[in-house]
Amino acid sequence: MRKIGVFVLVAASAATLLAASASATGRPGIRLTPLSSVQFPDRAFVLTSTNGTAIASSSIHVSEDGRAVRKPSIVPADQTVNRTFGVVLVIDASASMRGAAIDNAMAAARAFHAHSPVSRALGLVTFNRAVRVVTPPTTDRKAIAASLATRPRLAVRTRLWDAAGRAIDVLRQQKVTAGSIVLLTDGRDIGSKLTPDQVVSKARSAGVRVFTVGLQSSQFSPEDLQSVARESNGAYAEAASPAALRAVYSALSERLAGEYIVRYSSGVGPGRPVRVAVTVSGAPGVATWSYVSPIPDSVAPFHRSFLDRLISSPASAALLALLAAALAWFAVTTILRPRRSTVRARVGEFVPTSGTMTGNDPASLKVRERLLGHVLLTAERAFQRTPWWERFKEELEISEFPIRPLPLVAVTAAASIGLAFFGLISPVLALLALLPPLLVRAAYKTRLNRRRGAFEDQLPDNLTVLAASLRAGHSFVGGLASVLDEAEEPSQSELRRAVSDEQLGVPIEDALMRVAQRMDSRDLEQIALVASLQRQAGGNTAEVLDVVVEAIRERFKLRRLVHALTAQGRLSRWILIGLPIVVAGWMGLVNPHYLAPLFHTTGGQILLAMAVVMVIAGSLVIKRITSIEL
Repeated sequence: MRKIGVFVLVAASAATLLAASASATGRPGIRLTPLSSVQFPDRAFVLTSTNGTAIASSSIHVSEDGRAVRKPSIVPADQTVNRTFGVVLVIDASASMRGAAIDNAMAAARAFHAHSPVSRALGLVTFNRAVRVVTPPTTDRKAIAASLATRPRLAVRTRLWDAAGRAIDVLRQQKVTAGSIVLLTDGRDIGSKLTPDQVVSKARSAGVRVFTVGLQSSQFSPEDLQSVARESNGAYAEAASPAALRAVYSALSERLAGEYIVRYSSGVGPGRPVRVAVTVSGAPGVATWSYVSPIPDSVAPFHRSFLDRLISSPASAALLALLAAALAWFAVTTILRPRRSTVRARVGEFVPTSGTMTGNDPASLKVRERLLGHVLLTAERAFQRTPWWERFKEELEISEFPIRPLPLVAVTAAASIGLAFFGLISPVLALLALLPPLLVRAAYKTRLNRRRGAFEDQLPDNLTVLAASLRAGHSFVGGLASVLDEAEEPSQSELRRAVSDEQLGVPIEDALMRVAQRMDSRDLEQIALVASLQRQAGGNTAEVLDVVVEAIRERFKLRRLVHALTAQGRLSRWILIGLPIVVAGWMGLVNPHYLAPLFHTTGGQILLAMAVVMVIAGSLVIKRITSIEL
């Protein structure tokens, strides 16, 4: 009979919680609690099934002021991400809980943990004369089990409402979306700075529900516990004995595990009272909540800056269009202008002929051609004052780039100016203006390096032919001329330049030195030195050339070895450059909104610019590491 009595007592205590939650709304079945972590017009509520009925997404109906809400979403508690749902167990550790009371309280807490979903964060706070956060809300089940395995140290006084306020702060600090507090005590509050009304206000502003559990004792007073639970949209349960706590906590854990997150976007205007009603097919009753839609804070009137007004004005747009059209016309007419190819036309540039007194005569050129020539001449004179212009022209000429220097600079500048206007949309996009000059430089530098590399590769064979010609009795210049018959491009044209300069009276060593500077060839500089010694002192030049050729071939072998050893580093450079771009592109396709803060917020744009700068800097560092001069 005694066991039957205990069982009836435990079952009655567990049913108390369900009865209290049903009576709190006045309607059984479902219950609604708002979340304060979302901003209007987004709305989010915790939907609780008080009778344990499972809720499907197709069975929920949400309305605001009688108008149905379109496409509300509902997610069960056991399918949410970590820290969406979180509970803090607040346990009385005052001296009145000595003995079976504290032991059963900790056992009940362990039962609550056993029935909790894995994704729900759980924390523990104890209180007496001091409030102690034993474990903040976490999903680490080992840490939770360890904190619940030890009985807290008991002490005098009962700072009940300070502990509740501290638990609310902990939930807010851990950024738990839907937080709840389970508050257990066996007596009245003693020594708290907070009042029950302040706790309720704090809980409602944080969107936290307070579930109170009262353990009957000689000092027990349930009125404040019932009031706090009711006003915070929680529930109150009462245990007649410590043995009943386990059943109460288990029932409460199962109830919290059966909760759902309901989200939707409200379509009401600002400053309007709204009544939300939620019904679920198969669940009795209607869950309601009322709120007033917020009014946006008043802001100062917006005044556009002078630069903004100038850029967006019709006159500025027309001027920009004319400038872009003029640059495009200049580039197209300059690049695509047909060159004179007939013998008569070429001779007519120097000697007047019968056909040059018509439209081909400089005096009868069209205004367009004279204006274009004046623009080109002015630009050429301006660029000649800069130290890089002559070097730039020479590199374009050596690389045999298909576009002449002035048109190339004009097109590149026009493209950069056009891309710079994207900076009006986002400062990060202004970096696109750097792409045209970088791409142009990479294009002609690649052709230049390829041509110089081919010259270096052909040099040993050409020197071998030169040495053979010297052994056959030819002079140095004569042997060099015989090399032209066997040489390939670019060696043929470059060596012909040296032979032509020698025929015009330039010493052969100076002519070869010019070619060495054009081809950036230190090996050819040695040949120029050999030619100078041969001219001044004579000697067996063929043997010297054989030694030079052997040294060049050995250097080539070493260079190829170094090139093979640094291949992994060079490949890593391009992988490190391309990986962020590929990952960002893939994430943009999978989740277009994930990267939006990088482009639409100031902090994101700063981080994006820093990332671009660091990638470029890392690429240059790796290039310097893998570029070994021999």
